[in-house]
Amino acid sequence: MKGNRLKKCLAILMGVILAAEFPSSHAVPFGLMDSYAYTGAATVKASSLNVRSGAGTGYSSVGRLAAGAAITIIGEQRGTDGNTWYQIQYTGSSGSVNTGYVSSLYVRIPVSYSTDADFEAYLTSQGFPESYKNGLRQLHAQYPNWVFKAKNTGLDWNTVIENEMVLGRNLVSSGSVSSWKSVESGAYNWDNSTWTGFDGSGWVAASKDIVSYYMDPRNFLDETYVFQFLTHEYNASTQTKEGLESMIAGTFLSGSTDSTGTGGSDFSSGGSSQGSGSAGGPGSTEGPGGSSTGSNRGPGAADLNDYSQSGPGVSGGGSSPSVGTSPSGGNSGVSLEAPHASITPKDRSLVASSVSLEAPGASQEASAPGGSQSPSTGSTQGPSQNGPSSSGGETASPGSTGTGTGTSMSYADIIMKAASQSGVSPYVLAAMILQEQGAGTSPLISGTYSGYEGYYNYFNVEAYQSGSMSAIQTGLRYASQSGSYGRPWNTVEKSIIGGAQNYGDNYVKAGQNTFYLKKFNVQGENLYKHQYMTNIQGAASEGAKLEKAYSSVKNSALEFHIPVYNNMPEQACVAPTGDGSPNNKLSNFSVEGFGITPSFSRDTERYNLIVDTSVSSIQINANTADSTASVSGAGTVSLPDGETDITVSVTAQNGSVRNYVLHVVKQAGGPVSGSTGTVTSPGGAASPGTSQGQSGSQGPGSTGTTDSGSGPGGSNVTIVQVP
Repeated sequence: MKGNRLKKCLAILMGVILAAEFPSSHAVPFGLMDSYAYTGAATVKASSLNVRSGAGTGYSSVGRLAAGAAITIIGEQRGTDGNTWYQIQYTGSSGSVNTGYVSSLYVRIPVSYSTDADFEAYLTSQGFPESYKNGLRQLHAQYPNWVFKAKNTGLDWNTVIENEMVLGRNLVSSGSVSSWKSVESGAYNWDNSTWTGFDGSGWVAASKDIVSYYMDPRNFLDETYVFQFLTHEYNASTQTKEGLESMIAGTFLSGSTDSTGTGGSDFSSGGSSQGSGSAGGPGSTEGPGGSSTGSNRGPGAADLNDYSQSGPGVSGGGSSPSVGTSPSGGNSGVSLEAPHASITPKDRSLVASSVSLEAPGASQEASAPGGSQSPSTGSTQGPSQNGPSSSGGETASPGSTGTGTGTSMSYADIIMKAASQSGVSPYVLAAMILQEQGAGTSPLISGTYSGYEGYYNYFNVEAYQSGSMSAIQTGLRYASQSGSYGRPWNTVEKSIIGGAQNYGDNYVKAGQNTFYLKKFNVQGENLYKHQYMTNIQGAASEGAKLEKAYSSVKNSALEFHIPVYNNMPEQACVAPTGDGSPNNKLSNFSVEGFGITPSFSRDTERYNLIVDTSVSSIQINANTADSTASVSGAGTVSLPDGETDITVSVTAQNGSVRNYVLHVVKQAGGPVSGSTGTVTSPGGAASPGTSQGQSGSQGPGSTGTTDSGSGPGGSNVTIVQVP
């Protein structure tokens, strides 16, 4: 026993000596901290996390990881910022295993789970697949009172993704990495390497990979993002004013307003809440039971000057060392905030604003998608352009001060009142308002917008760009009309209560009673339509905001409805991280002195050529459609006897490869020399003599008339009117 005590004393003494040798201001070698440090599997809990070459934000970024990404911790160290940093191994986009450092603040270490036979039996009885269970076990270990219910949709996963890939149904910021952007028909212009803009220039169609990632519930079974599956019904016993005040602390909703009073307004639905829906423009879609053309409308971001957030692969602070730079030199300071959402039975699928997927306590080091700028940022156009008088409904006089009492009320009191009357959780209502209005500076809630003074639209109901009218104008036009849900909304109180009841009637009571189902309508008879927003990140973002409201009541019996699909992939879908122009097509493909069949088209990849047996070689000319792409296999090619296939490969900036194959047949009596065979695609003005690899059009971001376009992370968007 004495010997053991002596050993312990010596160990303590040695520890004191070592601590003196290595003061806290210096990095501690791994060996000194790893004796009791965790090593093993973990996951990323920030939506976009920089992997750095060393332990600190001053080190260069060597990669990025999305929320839920699997990592292996192999050591830890105190970083230059004084926080703990993990040395990790992770799988890169090419499949290689890489090593780097990440802040421990944004890493989730698995919770110890002791097998609970009853819980295991419950998960099986609910119909949760095995691939869901590990995440649910972790949550159960942390919060044993939580109730998880499987929402068995009965839908085939591949069918769901196919329907959600309808052009314009899901959008990402134009500042996103290129792998988040679709190159499907109508989404990308191969002639000039630009993406088609929806809802203005700030939003483009989402790629299949990123749609699959955000639709896969298994990626969000953690204590933060699981709140997108929390039911939205009002529960007075768990949803309190104190909890609401904790949630909105530090936001504009923590204040009060003098614009109060309801003036005896009728807050019933009145049989229709469409109001100015007739101004939806071509392609607008009906709500439950209606039909859809697949067109979506939506305006610009609420906080029009907020560019503080960044998405995976997109630099969020220019040269700031704390934020990684896009591999393609993408747009710095890009905000991924989305346009406003439209709460209406009509299926005008819009995008919510002020998106933030930051983990609790996150900084620029682990950033998340934010938003994009409205195409009508500073417009002060009044009703002269299809203003209130042009709508079908009755309109109150612009500039009316309404029936406000002028009695000051806190936003918290107004939201609690709205929750009681609408049947929707006050936490959900607050999360939606913050999602829509950001810092609270939008003209939609200022009450001072020219031509619509005294009107407010806190939930951005019917706010969408239509013809010459901006989203701000259509939203305030709707607010100014007399009609359903207490309109005109000429006080802040009326706008919040009316918007809440609108949402409660048209979404929560219609079965879309979670943020996930509000975004992805995979229930009921109106599948894939009547979706509240087009921003692919909207549900996860709102869920992260909602989680903060429950910080003090997380141990209560909260109920989560989690969708399950048939034929899902064995593992959760992974968020893509690649960047660079995807354009791997040719603008010209010809053989000097000969004609190829069929005539060249950039989308045709196989061609034929017949030559005489005396022809020993041919000169192949190939020009890329994008200046950042490279071509191989062109030039002078020797011909063997008989038949041969010549492959010309085009490698895009993002690494994707497209092969064009020329099948050559040598036969007696064939052409020795003939027509030039030069055929150019639209936009490619190449001639037979141009050097291989030289583009016939400008690179990513160009307009076709200048070479000053930015890379794939920038504003290379062509705005089109979707019919």
